[in-house]
Amino acid sequence: RGTAITPPTSPVQVPKRTPKKHRARVYMLRTGIEGWTENDILRYCRLSSGRNYASELERRLDIQLERIDEKNPDGIGSHLRYRFTGRGDVLKVIRLVNHNADAGGYQGLSQPEIADILNLYPDNLTAA
Repeated sequence: RGTAITPPTSPVQVPKRTPKKHRARVYMLRTGIEGWTENDILRYCRLSSGRNYASELERRLDIQLERIDEKNPDGIGSHLRYRFTGRGDVLKVIRLVNHNADAGGYQGLSQPEIADILNLYPDNLTAA
């Protein structure tokens, strides 16, 4: 109950804002076998330092991402495209995402979302 000084309290808890790493990791998972670039992380997640998110996953989960060097459209320089090399690595990232969501009190990936993500990665996926 509120007064002129204090606002009414609500029994509904305001959901926590999803952390940057969570947004980046979920985006990476949803790119499927096409993978993502540092610019994609900037464009779609509004986060800079896209390579740091990829490197941290490799260190933390002991996985190796495939790196593909792509020329820039203007012909000046290049950038890296990253992608997961196997479904097992994708599962490790899914487990990390959901573990952190549980610990942090925000929404993780649902079973239908996990199934949709796994459908993006064939069983026999291996990096070239």
